[in-house]
Amino acid sequence: MSRTEIDPHIQILGPVQATIRGREIDLGPPKQRAILALLALRAGRHVPLDDVVAALWTGQSPTRAANLVHTYVARLRHVLEPDTPRHQRTNVIGSVSGGYRLAVGVRQLDLHAFRAEVREATDLRERGEPTGAFARFAESIGRWRDPQVSDLAALLIEQDDIRPLRQEFLAAALSYVGLGLELGRPEAVLPVAERLALTEPLNERVQARLLQTLARIGQRARAIERYAEVRGRLRRDLGVDPGPDLSTAYREVLDARLTSSYTHRKGPAHAPPWRGAAPLIDELTGRTADIAAVNDLLDGYRLVSLTGPAGVGKSTLGLTVAEQQRERHADGVAVVDLTDVRTGLALERAVNAVVAPHPPRTTGPPVPLVRQLDGRRLLLVIDNAEFVTDAAADLADELLRGCPGLTVLLTSRELLGMRYEAVHPVRPLRTEPEPGSSAPPPAQQLFTRRAMQVQPSFRLDESTVAGVTTVCRALDGLPLAIELAAASLRTQRLESLVEVVANPLHWLRPPRRGVPSHHRSLHAAVHRSIELLDAAELRCFTGLGAMPADFDLAAAAGVGEALIGDLRAVQVLLDRLVDKSVLEVRHGPAGRTYHMLSTVHALARQLFQEGVCTAAPSSARCTCGCHPGD
Repeated sequence: MSRTEIDPHIQILGPVQATIRGREIDLGPPKQRAILALLALRAGRHVPLDDVVAALWTGQSPTRAANLVHTYVARLRHVLEPDTPRHQRTNVIGSVSGGYRLAVGVRQLDLHAFRAEVREATDLRERGEPTGAFARFAESIGRWRDPQVSDLAALLIEQDDIRPLRQEFLAAALSYVGLGLELGRPEAVLPVAERLALTEPLNERVQARLLQTLARIGQRARAIERYAEVRGRLRRDLGVDPGPDLSTAYREVLDARLTSSYTHRKGPAHAPPWRGAAPLIDELTGRTADIAAVNDLLDGYRLVSLTGPAGVGKSTLGLTVAEQQRERHADGVAVVDLTDVRTGLALERAVNAVVAPHPPRTTGPPVPLVRQLDGRRLLLVIDNAEFVTDAAADLADELLRGCPGLTVLLTSRELLGMRYEAVHPVRPLRTEPEPGSSAPPPAQQLFTRRAMQVQPSFRLDESTVAGVTTVCRALDGLPLAIELAAASLRTQRLESLVEVVANPLHWLRPPRRGVPSHHRSLHAAVHRSIELLDAAELRCFTGLGAMPADFDLAAAAGVGEALIGDLRAVQVLLDRLVDKSVLEVRHGPAGRTYHMLSTVHALARQLFQEGVCTAAPSSARCTCGCHPGD
């Protein structure tokens, strides 16, 4: 009998269960099943014992928690490997340093099989084989007996792995529906489109696909009725009108043109590929003007940089624009994430890995990147480039000069400084109402959307608007900070959250996975900014912690003798902080002033109080260095 016939098959994309030789096995009580669920969710990875304990007991765990976990694991090993001697039952649940690891093959875990089929479907689509891709997407989606994975969520109440898992289903299902519309098979994708619409009632992209699908099968009246329902819910729950995706789909229904964004293509084989980090699924809130402005810049420039402070949403905006630009580039989009890249060599490797993942095998020297991209019409998105600014500038210059069909969209907290670079500063979301409009400001809309994901009954109404507004203002309208605050409503009341945002760097750290490390807490995001500073800039930044968030040059140079020396040198340092998105410069009737976001100012104040500057040698003191005694 082969190994695949006797090994357990584990399913978590629905009721959590396991079978051996086709027969379901008893996984024991809920906490025991929860352990298997957690290990399966992170299959192939080391799961620390502390994570297992935290998943089983919310709040204070029992004193014998570790022993209980070991007992549950021993019982799971027994039922998963019944024919293996007791002391050798580590083939499925292995012990690793300080924890456990689930070792299963692709065919033994439905989540593994789903992901493999999605990858295969994506590859088939990029190779111009839409029919095969459609079949693979159908197989992958068919593995989800419950797209909300309710049993998994009930067993692992505090696990933030659940939401990214649901998003994986959403992405695959949207691709399936879109491909079905391309192939002229709306009847085949209608059940999935309807299921998505029920589970994602405020996702306008999902609702737009349902409208297009209904119209394609002749149910135009039902599509119009559905639009009215969604528009009413958006206005009632979020205080907003339908955005571009939904409005466009509705106009197509009314005009009976029925040409969705997918069917503008000549055919599925002409769909430009997308490589690297996947395009976004969620509706982007409050960025309509930014999206239009960046698209306009890309029409006239081949190098466009999005800059702005920590957590303002540069990457999100960049990916959204890239998705809209995809059809304009025959060779599609390549997204290179430089979050963890620190050297020029690593930068080139990262770009190569995305634009040329399967280089031809040759014994000769490697083919230069500029030659690999020559002749291609490609949008290259370079994301989070702030730690390799000089190397990114050199690479972009080389590629743009040698590859006429290439366009570069870059996101960074520091612009490249190239002569032909077009820059779009990304600002925080507005927290004040638009004059003459009854709609909530974008910051409050974003908070409400995210709050409803963790607390479905949440509404922006008379009882919550004051608290939400206070939170959004305290967080400067920064999207990352707002999303973190809204996620905290899972365990906190809005009233207590108002107090938490008074010290957001310390308290605003809800569990968050499926995002870069610097997006998992506000402290991590802001701290990444000061890692960009050299010694002189850091001392200057720390000295500003003794000052108000708004100040002018004279105050910066003289307050408490914290900033001393040549006035021009002080201004140069402050302007360097502006270039690195740590400070904002403003010009008004009172002249030139500087502003520091409250989240950034909180870090400067913390560093000042901790006396970080005292660690620097006196010989390295900059002209705006702070003194320990100040």
